[in-house]
This record gives sequence, structure tokens and C-alpha cells, in this order.
Amino acid sequence: MFLRLLRKYSTAKLAQDLRIYDGRLKEKVPLQIQLTKPYISFYTCGPTVYDAAHIGHASCYVRLDILQRILRHHFQLPLITAMNITDIDDKIIVRAQQQSVNWQQLARQYEEEFWSDLNQLNVRLPDVKLRVTDHIPAILRFVQTLIAKGFAYTTADGSVYFETGKYDRYGKLQRIVIEPADTAKQGEKRHPADFALWKASKPGEPCWTAPAPFRDGRPGWHIECSTLASHLFGSQLDFHAGGLDLRFPHHENEETQSCCYHDVLDWVTHWLHTGQLHLEGQTHKMSKSLKNTVSINELLKSYSADEFRMLCLLSHYRSVIEYGTEAMATARNVLRKFESFFSDTQAYVDGLKPARYDPTSTESLLTKLSETSTAVKQFLKNDFNTASSVLVLGELASTVQRLINSPEQGDSSRSSLIGASNVGAVLATAEYIREELSSYGLIFTNKHSASDSQTNETDHALKHLIEAIVSTRSEIRLKAIDTKDAQLFKVCDLLRDRLTIANVELKDHGKTSSWYFREKDAK
Repeated sequence: MFLRLLRKYSTAKLAQDLRIYDGRLKEKVPLQIQLTKPYISFYTCGPTVYDAAHIGHASCYVRLDILQRILRHHFQLPLITAMNITDIDDKIIVRAQQQSVNWQQLARQYEEEFWSDLNQLNVRLPDVKLRVTDHIPAILRFVQTLIAKGFAYTTADGSVYFETGKYDRYGKLQRIVIEPADTAKQGEKRHPADFALWKASKPGEPCWTAPAPFRDGRPGWHIECSTLASHLFGSQLDFHAGGLDLRFPHHENEETQSCCYHDVLDWVTHWLHTGQLHLEGQTHKMSKSLKNTVSINELLKSYSADEFRMLCLLSHYRSVIEYGTEAMATARNVLRKFESFFSDTQAYVDGLKPARYDPTSTESLLTKLSETSTAVKQFLKNDFNTASSVLVLGELASTVQRLINSPEQGDSSRSSLIGASNVGAVLATAEYIREELSSYGLIFTNKHSASDSQTNETDHALKHLIEAIVSTRSEIRLKAIDTKDAQLFKVCDLLRDRLTIANVELKDHGKTSSWYFREKDAK
């Protein structure tokens, strides 16, 4: 009981030390959420489903997935997550007309594709999915309340606009220059900054029945998220997330109308905005309008979900990501280093690597493990610095590999081999690194090693075939070592290279060998 309370106190203390960037103040601030609440709300702006999602979208949702996993795993926050699907919009209507299909059919098709894309990227799906067209009555009530409170007005065509001049804190998320009111067209908006809450329908467009004084139509973009998030979480939202490009006008307008609706000073406690994704050599974001997109399906033909996630981990969530062959090669190499580490430690634990006793190695390794654990916590508390955390985890892995792969003790130029009594320290370090990487949503850490039995008969047969090849090669290699026969060594190298082509990584450890499957190379 005491240990449980102590662990709970430590977790609460860690969460209290978390500092998050505040876009309004342009600085990092302490976590301002009551940790005693039964749940922590986290709302993410979802896609407008009129086309296939691209990797610019993917980078946002993967990064936010990483943040949510960190909040849950490292800070033990009981998140309840929600995301909207904008399934009615000008873009959907236009695309449906271009393809001569029903707008609802088009929206459902791309919505299903979007959820499938997130699954392939190992993004944990939201606890609650909110489709805009399922909540039109709630949106209408939200609009009516803003009219009744004097913050909205109707125009001649029956549309409804929010009057930004009635809210003196407009521009709190991003400072803007308000244009003079006389630039608005007569009979329409009262001010250029005013934004649509409800759009009166045009002939042939989908619409919903609306009460007087406004006409039948459909909701504006910003009112959708305000209504859906308020429907779930009420007058106080702990986290609200989306891409940096949504900060203005979308999030600004959300915050404005929600504060007026709920009569609160601030609706969202912490805004989280992810940086944009650029193609290598470009300075502008990936966008369908610029025709510089790479679809998620195209990405996954060349790279794994883990490789793309590692690309996201190696940069700060608020910074720009550059996507290209060089950046992806870096992400792939980092993953392979960790895969190599797990292979080496497994081989050591399984006794495939010779062990020599070093009485100081356990203490030094456990000290390094403790220092790394402390450093990872400090990095994550500093506005989710995943790039530095991955770096120190890699340094810890390299330390272990140098120890267990070191040459004879007579070679003073390298560290001495960890002794057999230190298997526990090696195993503890490997499991710590595995848990940390897994907490970021990397899939490869959860895969069975090549030495585990496979339930699938085909995989089981393949495993035995590879083991037979590796065993035969080991016999040839032992003969080559004994006879110093160069031709036999060439045969061993040829077999190793052929296995590599088949994505089987083979490693020699003295007079023994081990192997594991690795991720497929890009085509």
C-alpha cells in the first residue's frame, strides 16, 4: 500500500513538473490542469474528408499520438480523447459534384480510409469519434445561444456570423491586425473579421432545417469543433490540439465563440500545435492545393510505420519536419541500431556470446541506466523533448553493446566484457529501453524475436529453414577458422549477404551466430 501511494505521489510530482509551450505567452508554462480530476480531456481537430490523407496530415496525427502516449505512460494522466470528422464542407460538395457521386457517400469513403491510415501508422484511435452531421441540432442550439447573447447576427441571405468586435480578447492566440469595418460589403458581414456560424444553403446544396431568423443551411467550419468539444467536455477543455496552420483562424475562432457561449475567460487550458511537414528542399507546407503531396499509402510502400514515427520522434513536435530520402535514411538507421542492440542483448542473455567476469561492470551499467532514466524524464518534462530522449536511449544501448561485444581483456583500448553474473543488468537495461521505445508507439519493440516459436505454420517452417541455413554456415565457418581457408570464409560471407537480401540479419559472436528479421528496405 505504501509503495503504491509513493508511486502515485512520484507520478503526480512528475506531472506537476511538466512544462508546456504556451503560444499566447510565447514561453513554456507549468501544467495548469487539476490532477485530481477523474479524467483529462484531449480534443483533436480531425480531417475534412474529401480526399485521401497525405503525410502532412500523418505527421500531425503521429506526433499528437506520441504526446498522448507520453501523457498516459510517463505522467499517468487519465486522458479521454476525442476527434471530429468534418463530413460536410464546401470542398466535399465540390468534389462530389466533380465525381458525380453523393456527397455523403464520398465523405464516408474517405472517412473509412482515414481511420485505416491511422491504424496502419499505429496511431491509437480516439476514445470518441464525432461526425459533424450527427450533431446538427446541437450546433443549431449553440448558434442560437450566441445570437441570444448578442454575439452573433443574421445577414440578408439568412446566414449567421459571429461579431468579432463584441469580443475584446479576439486575437489571443495569434495577434492580428483588424481591418477597418468599412471594407465589408454592404448588407453582408458587419466586419471583415466576422466569421460564419451558419451558412444559408444555395440551390442544390445539402442543407438542414434551421429556425428563424436564419435560413436552412449548414454549419460553418469553426462552430463544429466548438459544439462537439463542448458537447463532450463542457466549459473547460484541458488540451486542444491540431496543426500549426489551424491556430488562426480556426482555433482563434473556436476559442472566441466558446468563451462567449460558456461565459469563461479561457475555454482551453493548453493548446498544442504541431509543426508542418515540408518536402526536402521546399519551404512551404505539404498541401493538396500546391500539388506537392505524398499519400500515406505511397509512404508505406517505401517505408515502415516505425520509420515514419522515428522521423517524428527525432524532431520537436512544434518544429518543421523535412521529409525525403536523407531524413528517412536517418530514421531507418536509428531504428536499425536499436534492432541491433536488442539482437546483441538477446544473444548475450541466451549464452551465444562468451562471458568474462568483471566485478565493476554491473554497478557501472546500473548507474548508467539510472542516469539515462533521469535524463529521459527531464527531457520529456521539458515540453516533450523526444529527440533528446531517443538520443540518450541510443547512447545507453551503445554502452551495453560496447561492453558485451568487447574483445579479449588483454586489449586495453576497449571496455572489458560484462561477466556472466551481469546478465540481469543487461536484461534490465534492454527491457527499460524496450519499454521506453514502446511507450512512443514504436511497433518493432513488441514483435517476437526470431528465437520465439511462431504460431503461423508458414512462419514456423521459414524459421526452421533459416536456422538450418545459419547452422550449416556456422559449421563451415568453424572449419574456416580451424583451417584458415579463405575460400570457406568467402562462402560464409556469401551466405550472410544472401540472407541480408531476404531481410534476415545475421551476426557472428566468436564461434557462434544469431539472426533476426529486420524491416524491409525501401524500394
